[in-house]
Amino acid sequence: MNLPANGEVVDLPTIKKVCEHYGLAALWTKIERDPPPLPFKSDGCTGWVNEWKAISIYSAGFLHDLKYWTGYQSEDVERLIADAELMIDVAQLLKSTAMAETM
Repeated sequence: MNLPANGEVVDLPTIKKVCEHYGLAALWTKIERDPPPLPFKSDGCTGWVNEWKAISIYSAGFLHDLKYWTGYQSEDVERLIADAELMIDVAQLLKSTAMAETM
């Protein structure tokens, strides 16, 4: 799936498609039930690179940003899970744990 560009405001229909594509049904249910007041946009891997050795890790950062935007910044357990999922996603994309552990 082609994700919206870095910094692009993403509308709810697009967010729904992203959630469906990545199997994030519970996340979409939460967003649909109580959409955050601010529009969503991602900067990918905040303060980090979005590509490593010609492999994009932007999708991992995008999904992490989406999870935090949904209110996870005030939900400690969900935030920890989102952080762990970021690490797993990066490791899977790069087929290595080194960068994921560093992040």
